[in-house]
Amino acid sequence: LTTLREVPPPAQMAVLIGPEGGFSARERDHLLSLPFVQPVSLGGTILRAETAAVTALSLLAGFVQAK
Repeated sequence: LTTLREVPPPAQMAVLIGPEGGFSARERDHLLSLPFVQPVSLGGTILRAETAAVTALSLLAGFVQAK
């Protein structure tokens, strides 16, 4: 997976948080087949959906400000 530092900033961004337990293989395959989807890892720790959303948005805000 990619880190935020490796992704060029697009004009628009969206954050998709997976369901607890993870996406099914079919859902993952579909998402990864979309040309505008870039998976980014939040690290090795498994977070609850609520915590993952807050963490992702905080990291994204810091990333956008740093660019």
